[in-house]
Amino acid sequence: MRRRTCRKEEQPVMQPGTPTAAPFPFRALELHGHAIWRRDRVARALQFMQAQGLNALVLHESDLVHQVVYPRSCFDPYALWRDAPSRRGENAIFNNRAYLESVIAQACAAGAETWVNVKEIGFSDEVLALRPELFKAGAVCPTEPFWAEYIAAKTDELLGDFPGLAGIIVSFGSQESRASRAQNRCRCALCAAEPLEAWYGRIIAAMHGPVTRRGRRLAVRDFAYKPEDHRPLVAAMRRAPQEVIFCIKAMPHDFYVTFPDNPALGVLQDRPQWVEYDCLGQFFGWGIMPCLVLDDLAGRVPRWRAQGAAGAILRMEWERINDLDALDNLAEVNLIGAAALLRGESCSAETACGRWLAAHGHDPGTATWLTAILQATLPIVRATAYTDGFVTADNSMLPRSVARAWWGAETRDALIPWAPERNGGLDLDAERLADLMGEKAVALEAARVLSARVRVGEPGLDPALHARIRDAFAWFEIWVEGHCLASRVCLLARHVDRPGARASAATRAALHAAASELETFADRIAPLAADGSVPHQVVMLLDHRRARDTAAEARVIADG
Repeated sequence: MRRRTCRKEEQPVMQPGTPTAAPFPFRALELHGHAIWRRDRVARALQFMQAQGLNALVLHESDLVHQVVYPRSCFDPYALWRDAPSRRGENAIFNNRAYLESVIAQACAAGAETWVNVKEIGFSDEVLALRPELFKAGAVCPTEPFWAEYIAAKTDELLGDFPGLAGIIVSFGSQESRASRAQNRCRCALCAAEPLEAWYGRIIAAMHGPVTRRGRRLAVRDFAYKPEDHRPLVAAMRRAPQEVIFCIKAMPHDFYVTFPDNPALGVLQDRPQWVEYDCLGQFFGWGIMPCLVLDDLAGRVPRWRAQGAAGAILRMEWERINDLDALDNLAEVNLIGAAALLRGESCSAETACGRWLAAHGHDPGTATWLTAILQATLPIVRATAYTDGFVTADNSMLPRSVARAWWGAETRDALIPWAPERNGGLDLDAERLADLMGEKAVALEAARVLSARVRVGEPGLDPALHARIRDAFAWFEIWVEGHCLASRVCLLARHVDRPGARASAATRAALHAAASELETFADRIAPLAADGSVPHQVVMLLDHRRARDTAAEARVIADG
């Protein structure tokens, strides 16, 4: 089937600003979850892209490929079956195929190319039934030669069946794929014999072959918990064909706004580089808690350019929650400002706020007030979801327990491997404990002051706009309060439980008192879970069960 090529025309941009740099050639908006399967959400995203001069739509779902292809090299879609079809849910596959073709056509009509963003190795359960030897000692073996053949076949089928796709973005090193050498789950002789770098190279080659034959493009994403995770992938990419794009998260590991730039940025300047940035806020409140990150972006984007980046992807959704993206709330301001920066324009926070106001039928003249409100959010959120830069919230939610909070800060979401100078930053002697408790107290007071400013508004403010901003901040203060109370408990518990130290009776009593405050807070927010009018995302961010579990563990530590 011959590939259809979309005419890529520069769309009219809302109130273009002063150019300060050349536009990034690749300027993408990424849907990352349920919204990719909702026509209304896709249509809204494309409308936003046209207004903001973005030229690529990225559909990010880990297992998307086997939701739209069989592949026919393994399974016969025309098989006559008695007990089960060759692929379960065959009509869902047909639906998904028709839907994806429609989305590609919509994007093409909007002047945007379409990419899919997936994780490999991905497969349907039927593959294991077909090839049971792939399952060894309780784990799927990612090194079996079959996988390279399978990936090549399904990639070729995907690009052949959907000629409107511009290319594929793929992560081979994620813990979220169904199998990967980076997961270290299979301990067979094959896995032991092949270095991770060689495995990456072999799988990249398997995918690159059909991509090149079909005249498309391939981008390989980095995914690294620690700096050493980068090394084998970077080494494999150095040997990959130069047209293979290196796609890099703005921050190492994940989108933590307190982290430095990803050290992978700029290490492969002999090939195209794209940078990803989260504008919704998986780690800064999901937009339900307003957080303007344009100051962060304004500092990072010039560094992307300096390191040779040729494109950027703006994420507007998190796949773990449904019915929410950045166009639903004030996170849209982040997208507007980010899009302007990618177009090479200067864009102040006030300019971005003015454009948001105009787009929603409000007076852009009130941008000064809105800007002052939103610019106060990032420092508060940094001191709420983080503790002196360390990640202590659980994806913006309250910690599940004391142990989970510190495991997140030191292991899963660790800062120290990427900023070694911060080593020792979580050693809690009395002075350090007081400093970090003070950070939380300052954040809570700032949230209360800001929420009061929002409630009061300013003279002459349009009542409809005022109501909208009040609604946007409805949960902000109580969210900050919950995190500050949970952090107080976790900090005191760690101080009490220090190895080799014996906490005083007064300190243990303080931990019990902090646990009591957190339990009282849990009582206050518990009714939210039973109120059907409260969005479920708010219930997740203010989960009374998490607060109770954390308080209960703290009491055990206090009595230990």
